[in-house]
Amino acid sequence: MSIRIIFAVALIALTLVTACQVSSLTPALGATSTPVPTEASVSPTPTASLMPLTGSGGGRIVFSSRRGAGDYAIYVMNADGTDKRRLTVNRFEDEEAVWSPDGTQIAFNIDDYAGRCDIYVMNADGSNLRQLTTDGDSSGPAWSPDNTRIVFSRYDGGRSSALYLMNADGTDQQRLTKTGDSRVYSPAWSPDGTHIVSVLDSSIEFLIEESTICVLNVQDALRSGCVGIADLRLLPRVSEDVNDRPDWSPDGSQIVFSAVVDYHRDIYVMDFNGTNLRQLTQTKDSDEFSPAWSPDGTRIAYQANPDAQWDIYVMNADGTDRRRLTTDVANDTTPDWAP
Repeated sequence: MSIRIIFAVALIALTLVTACQVSSLTPALGATSTPVPTEASVSPTPTASLMPLTGSGGGRIVFSSRRGAGDYAIYVMNADGTDKRRLTVNRFEDEEAVWSPDGTQIAFNIDDYAGRCDIYVMNADGSNLRQLTTDGDSSGPAWSPDNTRIVFSRYDGGRSSALYLMNADGTDQQRLTKTGDSRVYSPAWSPDGTHIVSVLDSSIEFLIEESTICVLNVQDALRSGCVGIADLRLLPRVSEDVNDRPDWSPDGSQIVFSAVVDYHRDIYVMDFNGTNLRQLTQTKDSDEFSPAWSPDGTRIAYQANPDAQWDIYVMNADGTDRRRLTTDVANDTTPDWAP
C-alpha cells in the first residue's frame, strides 16, 4: 500500500471523527422534543493558567467533546475557555455544531451509529430540539447570514455528495450542485449571502482525497435549479491532496482553511479571490484543523492535537498569540464562535 493511501486512510479516520454526529432523536421533520438535559455527571475544569481574552471577539464558543459518557456531545464555553457546559445528552454522536447568526440557535449533526446522519437544531441553551432532515445522509449545516436558510451536504448514493439548501425550519429542501462522482461538502456562507465556499473532492478513488476549496454563486444555482462542477470557482490549492474546512471572514475579505502538506495539517488563509495566501500555523508536533473566525474577525478558533487528542485553541487572525482553551483527555473538536 502506498504512503499516500496510508495517509489518506488516516485522514478518513479524522474526517469520521469530525464529520457527522447526534443528540436526542425526534422521529419526523419539524417534530419537537423535550428540552435536552444539562450536564450532570461531567464537571468541567477550566485550565487555571488561561488569561481572559479581551476585545469584542465573541463571548462563547460551541464545540463537540467526548468527555463524560464517551459519545460526542455539544458543549459551549466562554471564549477564554471557562464555564464549559454540556447541551446534549444521549447515546449517539453530536458534531459539527454551528451558531445561528442571531445567536439564539445551534444546528448540528446527529449520527445514530446505524449509518444514518441527519441535521438537527436546538435553542442555544439546548432546549427545543428539532429534526430538520430525515434522509439519513445529511451533514455539515451552515446558516445563511439572514438567519432564514441552512446549506448542507447530502450523500446521493455511493461516494458522491452535493450541496443542498433548506429553510431554517427544514422545509423547501432543494439541491444546489450536480457532482457526478465527486463530493461537495463543508459549506460556509459569505457575509453578504451571495456566495458559499465549500470543498470539492474530485477523486474517483474513495481512499484518495484530492480536495479543493471552491466558491458557488447562490443565485446562479437557484436560478438554474442546480449547477455543475464547471460552475464552481476553484481557488488555488495549497496541497495536492487535502484542502478543506473553509470559513469566510466576517468582513468577507478572507477565507481560512486547513490543508495537508508533507503529511502534516496546518491552517492557511487567503483573500476571497485566492490571492495573498499565508500559512498561519507551523507546529510540527501537532495538526491544526477546522478553523472558525471570531465575529469581529480578529481571532480564529481551531482544533489541534499536540497530546494525541484534539483540543480547542484560539489565535490571532495573523497566527500569533496561540492559546489553548481545553485540556481534557477526551477529544474536543469543531469549534464555532458565537455571533
